[in-house]
Amino acid sequence: MKHLYVQGESGPATVQLLANGPSVADQFRVFLVLVQSVTQTGLIMRRKSLPSVHSYCSSRFGYLLGFASWDLHLRASLISTSIFALSCSPYAKAEAVLPVKPSPYLVGAITRNMFRLPEPNQDLVLLSAHRGSWEIYPENSAYALQDAWNSQIETVEVDVRFTADKEVILSHDYRIERESTGSGLLYKQNYSQVQQANLRDRHGRVFKDSQGRVAKFLTFSAALDLLAGYVTNDGHGYVMIVDVKGAVDDQDPTDPIELTQRCLDILAAKQDPQLSKAVVFKLKAKDAVDIGTFLNRTTYDPSIIGGLIIVENPDDKNVEDSNHDPHQDTIYDQWNVALFPVQFEMNQFYKGDGLQGYFDYVDQKQGFATYHESNYYPEGVANSAGKCCFGHNTDPTSTAPGGIVADYRGDPEMAIINRTNLITTDWPDVVGDMLRELGRRNTSELTR
Repeated sequence: MKHLYVQGESGPATVQLLANGPSVADQFRVFLVLVQSVTQTGLIMRRKSLPSVHSYCSSRFGYLLGFASWDLHLRASLISTSIFALSCSPYAKAEAVLPVKPSPYLVGAITRNMFRLPEPNQDLVLLSAHRGSWEIYPENSAYALQDAWNSQIETVEVDVRFTADKEVILSHDYRIERESTGSGLLYKQNYSQVQQANLRDRHGRVFKDSQGRVAKFLTFSAALDLLAGYVTNDGHGYVMIVDVKGAVDDQDPTDPIELTQRCLDILAAKQDPQLSKAVVFKLKAKDAVDIGTFLNRTTYDPSIIGGLIIVENPDDKNVEDSNHDPHQDTIYDQWNVALFPVQFEMNQFYKGDGLQGYFDYVDQKQGFATYHESNYYPEGVANSAGKCCFGHNTDPTSTAPGGIVADYRGDPEMAIINRTNLITTDWPDVVGDMLRELGRRNTSELTR
């Protein structure tokens, strides 16, 4: 018999963990969720005499519950009320805004190809429609998501953020002027306020469809409902990549791991195992922290969820040096040998920048993704404040003022020259044609 000692405000308590049945880690997670469901305060937990889950995890990562003998004081803030989320959903089911065209692809084949170790000459590179198809439709809207899936783009990437009242909605920007008729900081507005705004297209025009309907900010729950319309019981469907956005300034209270957990709760409330397998979560490496922190602060289960993407950027401190050795990156090194599938997204600025060592890393164990960023808005790429623009300067020897570094992310060729499993792009049709010319777009692999 194993015990977990918990120090609460009213004194210590002891919880027995079963010797047989669910794993110690799973029992701990259930216990934590139970306590979080009935209290608004944090907990201080002391572990005593819990056996090692896996000696490798212990020595390499320091997983919670992984050491043979140690005491841990862990301050666990309230993340979510998972039991409530599983028992009922406060969301009305979202209706499709476009006709649903059945998918010829298998969800399992999409994620299998996404998370395999990439080979230089593999004949399939996956595509992900960045914020949906937003040449005509507003980004991250129901229209943009459905149009991408109806065009047989196997994955769509969406951005999620908290409103002030902790509703999870789809929005790339934390200021909403560019995306909509609204204004101001998203994290200072309640969902009811945000819903008063109408979405704009990429050219700044208020969108109306052929029936005169406007587009509104989409909740994460509604986005899942739209995806569920394409996911079938026989395993066909598409994948949604959920880009979890963190805090943008000192006033933004967003905790990206808390936001991830809220998304996991909303997904669990759908009670649809096939849907859960079609959802992949994406976080910046600095937001995911390390494997132990991420797993112990969330209910993420790689046997239930489609997968996890960890983002490394060349302007991050750990990779800004072009001579950087990935072995020096302890966070990356940890995720690279995780005991479950992880994909690294490497948003390389130019060939030979600080991420080059990662692409050439001979000890790579996980999948790779990259990113092609368009120049649509309107002279360049808007930042997350919705302000124009990031300059794409393709001269690696440039001494341009303003700290602009060589940046090829607006060049589709930059996205396809490295070994990669997946390319996220605003131009899935253009990049798709380029990949076909290279013999790297064999989507028949997604049908088996």
